[in-house]
Amino acid sequence: MKFSQLIILVFSTISVFSCGQKSEKGATNYAYFDKSQTDTIAKELLIAVTDEEYLQYGSRVAYLNTKGDTIIPFDRYAYLGTDTLTHYAIVIEFPKDSSYGRWIAIDRNQKTLYDIVSFDNGPEYFHEGLVRAKRNGKMGFANKYGQIVIPCEYDFAWWFKDGKAKVTFDAREIRDKYDDHTRIESDEWFYIDENGKKIK
Repeated sequence: MKFSQLIILVFSTISVFSCGQKSEKGATNYAYFDKSQTDTIAKELLIAVTDEEYLQYGSRVAYLNTKGDTIIPFDRYAYLGTDTLTHYAIVIEFPKDSSYGRWIAIDRNQKTLYDIVSFDNGPEYFHEGLVRAKRNGKMGFANKYGQIVIPCEYDFAWWFKDGKAKVTFDAREIRDKYDDHTRIESDEWFYIDENGKKIK
């Protein structure tokens, strides 16, 4: 085999194996469950427990009902901050093929509602009754019941302030080469209200 053919073969092989499951802009192909718009009545509370010394970030977690029955067993999730599951819980899904677990919101039946948006090294906080949520790389908003109330269709969304949120369908992530921080840029920002309607 000629040297030039060998070089082409090597680069072709690298190109094939460098393609992962994610597509453009971090999109994935996960399945999600939509909670019913009438699913707002709290069922029996589930309490987080661990078989480790302390219940803390990353420790193995299970959820029990008030009778002590295991409803969500160990070996699937790690703790991310939900002590009591009322409508949903935020957890770390144990990784199957990587060293990092996926941050997700689940219901009591272990159905994935959405991916958690991270802010300041932790899960996003609620702003004006809504929290940013992700589905397959796109952002939208969920309410306190774990329901997606503004569809996950934006490349990026900022949280709500004074009844409006700044969003875009075309975002670019720019990493600062000096301090390793990232910023989001877009030429097409616009605002939406709490119903997801574009503000003119």
